[in-house]
Amino acid sequence: MATAAAFPMTGASAYADEPAPPSRFHALSNFEFSDKYLTPRGMIVHNSGLTFQWLGLGLFNIYKGDSIINDVTLVGGLWNDFSSGGVSQHAPFGSKPKVNWVEIDPIAGISTTIGKNFKLDVTYTAFNMQILDIGTSQHLEAKLSFDDGDYLKAFALHPYVSFWKELDGKATAAQVPFIVFAGKSGPGPSHYFEAGVAPSYTFKDIGLKLEAPCRVLLPDKDFYGEYFAKASTVGLWEVGLKATVPLSFIPREYGGWSFHAGFKYMDFVDKNLQGLQVFNAPGKAVKDTAQIYCGFTAFF
Repeated sequence: MATAAAFPMTGASAYADEPAPPSRFHALSNFEFSDKYLTPRGMIVHNSGLTFQWLGLGLFNIYKGDSIINDVTLVGGLWNDFSSGGVSQHAPFGSKPKVNWVEIDPIAGISTTIGKNFKLDVTYTAFNMQILDIGTSQHLEAKLSFDDGDYLKAFALHPYVSFWKELDGKATAAQVPFIVFAGKSGPGPSHYFEAGVAPSYTFKDIGLKLEAPCRVLLPDKDFYGEYFAKASTVGLWEVGLKATVPLSFIPREYGGWSFHAGFKYMDFVDKNLQGLQVFNAPGKAVKDTAQIYCGFTAFF
């Protein structure tokens, strides 16, 4: 034990004049406030009061080299959603008792850089809902991104495509109208494809970064179900604008901090997606929605 205790001290003395190697472990914390909880799949979960969401991630780089696969990073973390207005713990929506803690989602994945410009992210998530007796659903996503900054410079689009698969349970309310109105179970686990771009421009003098992400979601017919109408090829499309500024007054030893604010507009093309909002916060069919948000991000 004495030898083991003395070894780090000896090593520290021997290498005192050499720079420390870059860390292979990093952490990210993102705090975000919004006027509603709007999922990427178009579910308006709650829109009363203020929505607070927190994401915490740990990133462990296990490989960095000069081969075709030149970077491999493991990712794990949690995502949480809270509502100041509260959401019903049991169905139907609006009933009492209500809870403020809406959802907690474990996240695990692997991120791989391929060549110079491609990146593949494979991510597992589980939506552990604390409301409306929804229960937990599990999913897997594979996302391929292309960094076109070397070619388009300031006009780079940063395109990506992804495949999102429900492994167990539903991430939408697709089963609910079948159960409530028809007395039978609805569609099972399904999937969708997504394509998008995220062009951006940074004003280097002030550090302001502007992004204009837009995307389209292409669902399988069972993803939203076909209770209200025949499924559409396009489930929804979304456009947005986001501004990010670094908080340079915070010392770097406390991490890299930034503030962001944004706006997004989502159009629900699929009639079934519109109809499913009857069982979400709107309580009626909704064709589109808008969201405003802001928050703080820290990277360590």
